[in-house]
Amino acid sequence: MEQAVRAVIMFLVPLVEACSVLVVVLGVVNTLVVYLRCYFRTRAHFSCAPLRFQFDQTLVMGLEFQVAADILKTAVAPTWDEILRLMALIVIRTGLSYVLKREIGNREQEPCG
Repeated sequence: MEQAVRAVIMFLVPLVEACSVLVVVLGVVNTLVVYLRCYFRTRAHFSCAPLRFQFDQTLVMGLEFQVAADILKTAVAPTWDEILRLMALIVIRTGLSYVLKREIGNREQEPCG
């Protein structure tokens, strides 16, 4: 039974990591398309705040998928080294998420272009 659980988890880890990459790539493409569309339609200054907010949310979601993948990896091999590595990664990613969320909350309506 334990081997079956390990096999399922080891199958899921790359899928969750791929989801993280997909979320970020789609966020970048979407942001670029919306920005270019606004830029060429208005040819003037326009507010980037909603676009930045959406992109920041995408980055936070990508980080969350990475944390989930790290948790799954540690569930397979819970040595102290793996647990400490997971804790360090979670602290770093949580810090990045916090900074991004704080930036989202403090962002003013800045013109683009």
